[in-house]
Amino acid sequence: MSGLPQNPTPEMIEMVNRDPGFKQDLLGILNTCLYLGSTSLKVSNLKCMDVIDAYAQYAIAVNGSMDAQGLNDYFGVAPDIAPLLFKQFGGPQSLSYMTYAISMGGIKPYLKHNPSTDVVIPLFIAFTVITTLVMALRLWSRHKVAGGIQPFDWLALLGYFMTVAWGALAIHHTNINGEYQTYYDKSWDTLRSGTVVHAALAMFYPWVIMVIKLSLLLFYYRMTNWNYIQWSVYITTGIVVLNTLVAFILWFVQCPHINFWDHIFEECRFSPNNQQKVIAGIYIATDLIIWILPMPLVFQLRLYLRERILAIVTFSLGAFACIASVLRVQALIKYGDLSTQGTSTLLIDAYTVVELNLALICASAPAVRALAIHYAPKLLSSLGSVAFTSSAKKGSIGSNESNAGGSPKNTVRVDVEKQ
Repeated sequence: MSGLPQNPTPEMIEMVNRDPGFKQDLLGILNTCLYLGSTSLKVSNLKCMDVIDAYAQYAIAVNGSMDAQGLNDYFGVAPDIAPLLFKQFGGPQSLSYMTYAISMGGIKPYLKHNPSTDVVIPLFIAFTVITTLVMALRLWSRHKVAGGIQPFDWLALLGYFMTVAWGALAIHHTNINGEYQTYYDKSWDTLRSGTVVHAALAMFYPWVIMVIKLSLLLFYYRMTNWNYIQWSVYITTGIVVLNTLVAFILWFVQCPHINFWDHIFEECRFSPNNQQKVIAGIYIATDLIIWILPMPLVFQLRLYLRERILAIVTFSLGAFACIASVLRVQALIKYGDLSTQGTSTLLIDAYTVVELNLALICASAPAVRALAIHYAPKLLSSLGSVAFTSSAKKGSIGSNESNAGGSPKNTVRVDVEKQ
């Protein structure tokens, strides 16, 4: 890359960024940023590229003969860390060449300097307003239509407050992330602070999504006495709780130190980002189960076509939460690891804000629908509301008892809302 023009046009920059050789060079730059930034404590407040430039100037001054004492004097590299740093780059001469090549080799004009995204803040504000309104309608529905707030409503309310707390922490992550996305445009102090908050968000996320899922599962459990529904709830609850516990515990055992970012030369037992992807994949599987769980009940309801469609639409809203979960995993894959695709984790935060809020909104849809039916029966029909009516109780859906009016056994009945 030393032969590249020093004043490239935007078209040339785009062409070079697509070149496999350039991408390999870019990975080398990102790795150099990580290792030099995390070990050079005296210059941890400088942008990574400025640190590389300083190393290049030092390499020129000592004619490529870097030593541990010099790194300690000029950059604050600990005496016991310097040999590990040299080993990582293949020796003092190789480290000198790498920093010189990056600083003086003509690649710098081709590096992109993408600004950090600020999408998390407007997403958080918009979804918090919407979710707050939906949760208020849900609780009012329980009070007005069903005669009281049930345990699954309290779980959903807890999930709401946890979601708001998670979003507030994500905004803090945005504020400390710095002006630019990529490692070479950040100081180690900024990069480290962002990594700490990202780890806190990753540790908190499983508990938030678990509470929301448990609120839905408890709702389904109390909605019917069908054995397959209840056993499905038991099994899915076990998977969700176990997955959450594993996700949390792994943060304490996956690396020799929980603050693995401060111990860059210590090898983790497995990748923190990989474990997040696996955990997220299991959550997606439970999302699909929770989404399809009530569908057989809906199809068993003795309803007119329009009413059946409304019921199906109400319970099908969970598909949007499933889609948001998939998009979050894609963001984890693209931005969670060091790659040429991007090094900012803020888009992971953005998709998580969407996922958590959509999960709450979809979980509250039956209650909001019941409230709408209560106040506008002629508009929406006087269709009974599943498990959200004033006479609803466990077993009211899927009961083996005969319906009033002599309907046969083993059919599904719906408690009709009292007008």
